[in-house]
Amino acid sequence: MSAERHLGCADCAGGCDAGGRAGCRCTMAPVWVPQCEPDALTRPRLLLAARLRGLRLRRRISVEAAAASVGSRALLQAMERGVTASSPHHVMTLATLYGVTDHETRSMLLQLALHSGQEGWWEPYRSLIRPGFLPFLGAEQAAQMIRCYAVDAVPDLLQHPDYARAVIVRAHPGAGDEELRRRLDLLLRRQRILYAAEPPHVWVVLDEKVLLRRAVPARAMYRQFDHLLDLCELPHLTVQVMPLDAGTALPPGPIALVRVLQDRDVTRVAYLQQLDTAMYPLEADRARHWLNNLAVQAAHPDQTPARLRQAIRELAEEAAAPAGDAGVPGAASVADDTEASARV
Repeated sequence: MSAERHLGCADCAGGCDAGGRAGCRCTMAPVWVPQCEPDALTRPRLLLAARLRGLRLRRRISVEAAAASVGSRALLQAMERGVTASSPHHVMTLATLYGVTDHETRSMLLQLALHSGQEGWWEPYRSLIRPGFLPFLGAEQAAQMIRCYAVDAVPDLLQHPDYARAVIVRAHPGAGDEELRRRLDLLLRRQRILYAAEPPHVWVVLDEKVLLRRAVPARAMYRQFDHLLDLCELPHLTVQVMPLDAGTALPPGPIALVRVLQDRDVTRVAYLQQLDTAMYPLEADRARHWLNNLAVQAAHPDQTPARLRQAIRELAEEAAAPAGDAGVPGAASVADDTEASARV
């Protein structure tokens, strides 16, 4: 079951109600908020969904009439949510129903329909992707902004391969070498969006516990800190650290909020990943509120490199301590790395 809801616009950072506010310039069509998704979201599907939904609403065509033209209400809703490939025949049928006669617009809709059927690069990895994560993966790859709060580990997109491999091994203790390799390949493939021609802005708040917890071998931890230092230099990436003594209320778990597209028909599509669930949440505004508060309370991004260098020094001191080898797996090998680093 789905419902329509305004998620806000650039002029209404707090969101619009269904009727709009006085002085609000938001003309965005309502956004479908599905409870669960059968497939990944891709940019062609989302763009086509926005166009079809916008045309129907502007022409004041009822859902019943549009659904009858494509065969079912469920199919129309899936097309208008961008969670399924759309048949060119169905798209052209809707375009005719909506009174679209100019060749340019019909051609654009047809091209989007054709592209909506293309498989994502993640198809070879589909057997490794739990169904609840697949829509998030598609949204992530089409994102303009990704904001997250991390409490247990460095977020996937920012993980060094050595750190990622250790986390994957811990999360999948029964997996064989080939599965572990493919899981790492999938994660590294996701990270390519950071180096795309038009990358999303990624804004991360790290709980300081992430820097203190020795969840992986020391050498991998060191390389992760060094990797974060490099990432902090990217202009589209912002990393803040939430100090342990911040004294502020914190959300109950990790949050990832993705904004997909900046379009005349859809301004914000929010996707929430929390713990082991991923969904378009009715509480997206609440998640954004949490992230805004965290950003205000966390240390300024300019302070993050210094905190990472301090973490590297602490790791080196642990490696040099008599009990370091027992307390920190791989500690003996990290001392040489930290001493050779020009960053410390």
